[in-house]
Amino acid sequence: MNLDTTQLQATNNKELKMKKVMTKMKNSELIEKYLKQEENFHGFDDIVNISSALSRELYIGEIASDMADAINMLIRFWNRLDDEEGIPVEEREPIRMYIDSPGGELVASFTIINSIELSKTPIWTINIGGAYSGGFFIFIAGHQRLAYPLSSFMYHEGSTLAYGDAHKFRNQADFYKKQMDQLKAHTLKYTKLTKEDYEKILKDDYWLTAEEAIEVGAADRLVEKGEL
Repeated sequence: MNLDTTQLQATNNKELKMKKVMTKMKNSELIEKYLKQEENFHGFDDIVNISSALSRELYIGEIASDMADAINMLIRFWNRLDDEEGIPVEEREPIRMYIDSPGGELVASFTIINSIELSKTPIWTINIGGAYSGGFFIFIAGHQRLAYPLSSFMYHEGSTLAYGDAHKFRNQADFYKKQMDQLKAHTLKYTKLTKEDYEKILKDDYWLTAEEAIEVGAADRLVEKGEL
């Protein structure tokens, strides 16, 4: 089989697969339910966002609670759709989460991390630019973790604002320490970093190229040409 024939067959297979997905979507009570709840389009961005969601593509920029809630809803939606169709986990179309993020809210980051970890449908995290702070913690939770060759990573524990009287300040500080312990456990779970490594980088920003991220086990591999 020559290259042109192979490419044609791959294209035909992709089109056939897309038709099957669209047929499932049209027949799905879940799709109908969500479409009934959908607000009117307000412009090109809305159309792009809906198209991306239907294509199982999610985008992580600055991390905030409203975005995290939307990501959680979409991940749960695709899991329910796959469950409804009886698709085995190993045969499910992965959800691709593209990340170019400076970080953001810690609780929102935890929401997205938990959404990834609880998803039966595979979620690929893909660093297309920078996965910094909360973006780093989200990235390393992916079931497959891919990086563009010139992408970069930055780990740090972040910061918080204290407010209120001394008692409230102490309570907030105690709770923040618990959250930092959660970040530490999360980082050690999904990378090759040791506790000793962690203590060395604890008080500073820890910058990594894509290749360095692979070396420390934060990323699995680079994206290959024509893959996405």
